[in-house]
Amino acid sequence: PFTNCTHCGPRLSIVRAIPYDRKNTSMDSFPMCPDCQAEYENPADRRFHAQPNACPVCGPKIWLEDSQGERLESFDDMDLIATVQQLISQGSIIAIKGIGGVHLACDAHNQQAVDKLRQRKLRYHKAFALMAGNVEMVSRYVVVNAQEQQLLEDRRAPIVILHQKIDNSFTLASSLAPGQDTLGFMLPYTPLHHLIMQGMKNPIVLTSGNRSDEPQCIENEDACRRLHPIADYWLLNDRDIVNRLDDSVVR
Repeated sequence: PFTNCTHCGPRLSIVRAIPYDRKNTSMDSFPMCPDCQAEYENPADRRFHAQPNACPVCGPKIWLEDSQGERLESFDDMDLIATVQQLISQGSIIAIKGIGGVHLACDAHNQQAVDKLRQRKLRYHKAFALMAGNVEMVSRYVVVNAQEQQLLEDRRAPIVILHQKIDNSFTLASSLAPGQDTLGFMLPYTPLHHLIMQGMKNPIVLTSGNRSDEPQCIENEDACRRLHPIADYWLLNDRDIVNRLDDSVVR
């Protein structure tokens, strides 16, 4: 869930001071194992001086909590991911800690789940952002031209506002964007999102983890407290987010 190289991964969200060295980031609390250290010190490696470099042995860890704060047992990270996929498919709302903040996720096909998220989040009219596994999945629901596809696949991974298809056999929840003929889609932009979406048949709602008009949660304890009335489960990790980052939106 935390794989990265010099071309990807967190930067601004983990920086405490400059220069951008590991000791000045929230990765400072994760000493590199010999394998990661070798990558970091090898000029020919794609992870040469990649400050967030880590692996399952030495890097941050993910876990899944229920509404009582109890951690769900799992064999490994992929077991946790499979559980999250199943919970979303069953209609649960999951708080997911990403690179720049906590998001709230649910199945975008599930009308009851989307309505529940609107009521709990106190966000009655504003459109929800969606995440799809790939452009092919996005194209089921909206019209995507060449320029829009380029924006979707850009390394900055913005939310792209796209026009809904009029005649469509694939049906999303009607309350995703009330009164609008567009939907905002993005593609996975972190390893954690890629892992989750690899097993999802439908797009998911991925909206900021907060109640309406409040700032997005970035800390584990704050997310559990403030999102307790909204989420059913929390997928958290032990890498601190230093600077909150919102998803950008383009049209």
